[in-house]
Amino acid sequence: MKIIPIQEAYTRKFERQKKIEILEYHAAGHCVHRGKISPGCCSCFYPDPYRMNIIVGAKCNADCPYCTYKMKEETDKAERLKRMAAYLRSSRLSEFNPSSISFTGGGEPLLYMDIIRECMNFFRDIDKQTGKKPWYYLYTNGVLANSDLFSELKDLGFDEIRFHLGASLFSKEVYKNLEKAVDYFKAITVETPAWPPHRDKLFEMLPIINDMGVRHLNLGEIEITKDNVSKISQMLPDAEMYQCYEMHLYDDGLVYDIIEEVLRKGYSYSVIDCNCFVKSIQRSPAKWIAYEDIKELGAVY
Repeated sequence: MKIIPIQEAYTRKFERQKKIEILEYHAAGHCVHRGKISPGCCSCFYPDPYRMNIIVGAKCNADCPYCTYKMKEETDKAERLKRMAAYLRSSRLSEFNPSSISFTGGGEPLLYMDIIRECMNFFRDIDKQTGKKPWYYLYTNGVLANSDLFSELKDLGFDEIRFHLGASLFSKEVYKNLEKAVDYFKAITVETPAWPPHRDKLFEMLPIINDMGVRHLNLGEIEITKDNVSKISQMLPDAEMYQCYEMHLYDDGLVYDIIEEVLRKGYSYSVIDCNCFVKSIQRSPAKWIAYEDIKELGAVY
């Protein structure tokens, strides 16, 4: 793969954005989207001391070539309990007002329902004590999803489920599982990367998820790490990458090609370009100094 200068990469991105006049820009330009975004996405763009992500475990039932990192061990239970204890202490503060809590993993979260149950029971107890409920959402590749799991996740308090369709190569079974999920939650989101080999499948996906009632489409940009650089280099030897906080695969405008198609066809879901600039502001200490509050851009349910 070839490393391109940030000046070239940024210029290409900005020129491509200019061609889509209806795009919306917020959070000092880091949030590029169309339509109201998921409430769970808002906290990427402003400081929230109570926002929490639970990394549930390392096991996975998929083998994505672009997987950002491979967890070598299961997550440390003591560390998770330490963070939850800190959250409990924070709940006693008068200014306590959590925006969202998410469940991800170095693997597939639905392989860890015992941890999810334990954590959600803890968080929901705090919700009852404080009268303040954050937006709860969970990521999954959808392979293990079924109606019984959806019913339990809804009862546990989840508002949103996000499906990584690329992990299953957009399998028919996962599409069926996604369609079932729409009946259980306030919002179903497809969050899948703009992986160039998936280009055709991504375009085929657009009308399918619209008809199913998906509310949000988040198109991620592939991060290049020590865990995936070798495999990606073998698969895409002529690809380009650039640095923006971390190293990213340049998708040659694929995200914006998809956004144009969504606009052209009038699909109802929102779209966010979850690119390097989102990751930059999400992980940067700078947003604790100055930021644009974009809570009003979150969809209301």
